[in-house]
Amino acid sequence: MKNSLTQINQTITLNNWLNVNRNLVAKILTEFMYEDLLVTKIEQLQNGLFQHSLELEDNIEYRFTAESRIFGNWQIDKDSISYHRQGTEQDELLVSEFIRNSYQKIGIDELTLGHLLRELNHTLIADCHILNTSDNMNSHLLNIRQASQIEGYMRGHPWFVINKGRLGFSYQEYLSSAPEMRNLQKLAWLGVRKNKVTFNAIDDLNYQQLIIQELAEEDLNKFQQLLSKHNLIAQEYYLMPIHDWQWQRQIIQLFPEDIARNNIVYLGHSSDDYLATQSIRSFNNQSDYRKFQVKLPLSIFNTAVYRGLPHERTELAPILTQWLKNIHEQDSFFHQETRLIMLGEIASISYAHPIYNQIEGVPYQYQELLGVIWRENVNNYLEESEIVMSMTALIHLDNNHEPLVLELIKRSALTIAKWLEQLFAVCLPPLLHWLYKYGVAFSPHGENTMLVMDENYRPKALVLKDFIDDVNLSEHSIESLKSMPAELQNTLYRLSNEDMAQFIQTGLFVVLYRYLSDILLTHAEYSETQFWQQLHTEIERYHQNHPELSEQIQGINLLKPQFKKLNLNRLRLIEVGYADYNQRPKVESQVMMSNPVSYKTWSEIPLKTSNGAKVNV
Repeated sequence: MKNSLTQINQTITLNNWLNVNRNLVAKILTEFMYEDLLVTKIEQLQNGLFQHSLELEDNIEYRFTAESRIFGNWQIDKDSISYHRQGTEQDELLVSEFIRNSYQKIGIDELTLGHLLRELNHTLIADCHILNTSDNMNSHLLNIRQASQIEGYMRGHPWFVINKGRLGFSYQEYLSSAPEMRNLQKLAWLGVRKNKVTFNAIDDLNYQQLIIQELAEEDLNKFQQLLSKHNLIAQEYYLMPIHDWQWQRQIIQLFPEDIARNNIVYLGHSSDDYLATQSIRSFNNQSDYRKFQVKLPLSIFNTAVYRGLPHERTELAPILTQWLKNIHEQDSFFHQETRLIMLGEIASISYAHPIYNQIEGVPYQYQELLGVIWRENVNNYLEESEIVMSMTALIHLDNNHEPLVLELIKRSALTIAKWLEQLFAVCLPPLLHWLYKYGVAFSPHGENTMLVMDENYRPKALVLKDFIDDVNLSEHSIESLKSMPAELQNTLYRLSNEDMAQFIQTGLFVVLYRYLSDILLTHAEYSETQFWQQLHTEIERYHQNHPELSEQIQGINLLKPQFKKLNLNRLRLIEVGYADYNQRPKVESQVMMSNPVSYKTWSEIPLKTSNGAKVNV
């Protein structure tokens, strides 16, 4: 690994800095206008373009051109953005200046502003590193056969403007641990006294089987010898991995008595190499591509939350997996009418803090400090010729600003329409089946889902993961929910039909398909209307094929003309800020937006612009 000074000199150059600043200003304008945080004056030009003017105090103005999109958002020409002060155009476009000029108009308070500027700089530095990655090209990405190795080329959350803040990392820690650095990492291991933790696993897996698979024999022997060297009985301990950052920055300082009493014993690193995923705290084994994925607490602050592992949910992860897997295995729909791969969270260890976890109301970050979840590896479910990648890759633009998805479609030899038809046929039916028949909603955004393709890059199967954090249940009396273990019923959220629908409408339509449809229109002139009509057709096909679920289908009403508009950046920067809370913040909204898959909005979907005008496509 290069030292930090070398990285700074090679990466944080003025040219790179100005480039990523312009990109991020464009993203901030796009997402803040979508969330109605900024209001512009709009003048319609020719060829479907609109001239925008954002007028701020002190005679400051930002001007740019943009095209309207189906969700009321805008595709901004980043090169058209100009910054004017006292009537004079300025030479440089900087994020920090833009935020300083606009924060009062947006409604950001000064305490939030101070932390926000720091987090934006962290994001910009990460963007410099991504921009400086010479092989972030579609042709290279499609030569990579392991999905875990593509992760490091992605650009982070498409919606959050502070998507790579990673507050808590020093620059050197960023260089060693950030996914875009694509550094192989070795995990440290602890011995934790069995009577201080809970170990849970699915029915056909026990601790001994797990640890023999996950640790090389020489590592296992080394760790057991270290315990013996401390005059400890190895059989009284579970072995569990931990991230170096978490050990150095959190566990030593917050569990000193447990360390003193040998309830926690540091054992050093195992020999396997791992790569971090986009979530930063999950790791894919690179020494053996079939070993489990490892999910660890990493108490940095990123996008919206501290990235710990909640104690109770960590305990329950394998129990939820067992319940979901039993349904999945017994329902032929998931195997014959569609193909759904579910990556179970098959084992976990959770170490509750002896003080913090006994106190209600303390900041949640102190109750999510020490644990591990082992998750199944997608490679164990694939045929030899199949290709898999995160759904996030479908909205990836390489360093030539070329969409990866268009290269996939080109290599498939299908038309865009036919490829999308296959994509929707793969993605929608399994999600709808879980939603309607079982009252279970997953969060199918780009990081929680993967796409399996055949050797010709044609969509073939959906992969779902991240259950315990993101699975929610219907509040209605659905027969299958009665079989759920009581501890899960008492922990998982029970939601109304409207909120259950949101996991498709926002979690899929807004967080993923909003960007995918925009990319296809911008780069291939593929009509947004056609995109959403195809999606509607696939949803209706499922509805028509399952008349026995008509009551649930009507109750959830996925195709209704409007649904709630959730605003992630507003929640983060205005409603929550940087204060500590006793539970993770939840986004809520009473504002409604047009549903592009509704019949009533097919031909003339009203596009709400920032000044309240209506524009039709």
